[in-house]
Amino acid sequence: MKKIKFALLIYCLAGLMSAGYAQENTYKALPDSFFTVMSTKGTDAAIDYIFRTNKYLRLKLANNLKIKNELKNVVKLLGQYYETEFIKSETLAPSYVKLFYLAKYDRQPLLFIFTMYKPEKHWRIQQLKFTEKVTDFLESRISDK
Repeated sequence: MKKIKFALLIYCLAGLMSAGYAQENTYKALPDSFFTVMSTKGTDAAIDYIFRTNKYLRLKLANNLKIKNELKNVVKLLGQYYETEFIKSETLAPSYVKLFYLAKYDRQPLLFIFTMYKPEKHWRIQQLKFTEKVTDFLESRISDK
């Protein structure tokens, strides 16, 4: 009986791991997880999470600390976080995509731009930007086209 329970446990764990792998293999999965971490564990944990997907960004400790502090300070001013809305994606190449999200806070929204890159099998963050000047940014993107 113990062997059957153990085999069932292994089977279930393997299924969970493969489901997690499939989700991580989409370019939207990483930003979605970023916002989940941000809402449950805070901005520092979210930055740590997203930068773990790219070993080259992990090595830029001073830059990571700067981004953490900037995001933490902006979020403090915006009040309560409500939710995030996906705005759009721009596919620049099959392996290079920009994703735009609107994070809704009590005072005003915050725009997040994730540049995702897939050099081989897995997507990773290439660049992360955020701005509280949502209208200015979006108007400049519309006028550029």
